[in-house]
Amino acid sequence: MRRVVMILLLAGAVAFPSAVFAQNSPSSSAVCTFTDGNQISLRYNRAKYSKDQPPMGQPWSPDGVRMDLFTQTALNISNTIIPAGAYSFYFIPEKDAWTFVINKNVTAGAPYNQQGDLARKKMSMEKLEDAAPRLNIYFGHLAPKQCTMRVDYGKVRAVGDINEQ
Repeated sequence: MRRVVMILLLAGAVAFPSAVFAQNSPSSSAVCTFTDGNQISLRYNRAKYSKDQPPMGQPWSPDGVRMDLFTQTALNISNTIIPAGAYSFYFIPEKDAWTFVINKNVTAGAPYNQQGDLARKKMSMEKLEDAAPRLNIYFGHLAPKQCTMRVDYGKVRAVGDINEQ
């Protein structure tokens, strides 16, 4: 009987490896649903905190893995309309503020190119009492057409709004 159970468990692990190993995956996503049912989602790598990272004043991808933003609806970012679609997403960390960047280049393996930037938005900063051991991004739905993104990394929390048009 034990042998049959072990064979079934092993067969399940081979047939469904993503379910077995998903808990160890550093990839994550954050999702926000606007009142009308349209969603935005951000797929990112949960990089471990490092005092050497992120590089100040430069576009940052956690662990060198580009973040991807998906939106089902047009967004209004700093008075720029971003159509529904898929985009690359970066942070530019500074000592007193972070900026998030939406870039139109979603080609796999392509390096960041500022000419593809569609919108940039400054984020406010807060200090965390306890350091976040990994990058953590989450959204809060605060108004019918507004999602607030919070980014925790080390003792920094950056906060910025993403608005539906």
